[in-house]
Amino acid sequence: MSLPELQQIHREVKESASRGNLCSQIVADVGLRHVGLASEDVLRALGGLVGAQGMMGATCGALTAAACFIAFAAHGRVDPARIYMLIQELEDRFNKELVAQYPGNRCDDLLESDPQKVPTDICPPVIAGAIRIALELLESEGLEITAAP
Repeated sequence: MSLPELQQIHREVKESASRGNLCSQIVADVGLRHVGLASEDVLRALGGLVGAQGMMGATCGALTAAACFIAFAAHGRVDPARIYMLIQELEDRFNKELVAQYPGNRCDDLLESDPQKVPTDICPPVIAGAIRIALELLESEGLEITAAP
């Protein structure tokens, strides 16, 4: 098992975005490739979380998509009750490690915090960080993670 370096995840985030994917879809696209479960159906479904649930500014799409990614990847491999604990740990780490400098973990909290910055400045590191945390949590449960999808 080998987790990808954060720098590699940043490159993959950029590549996924260049294919037309947005925040939540990027999390699924990159994350699922690292666990060998790439799925166009999942990418389409997670389009509903883009921009915090249809551009509504609710909970960050990277966070909600990372929770969905964990649930999908762990299904049938990890005890269901444990999956909920992983998602709770994801949110705790997301809040502490990725968005502590913002008022909260809502899309609007991040994007409205600095009017001088645009989403392409703010979102990619948050997306990459969410993917990395999710992969670390899945690896801690014994799932095989590949460094290069």
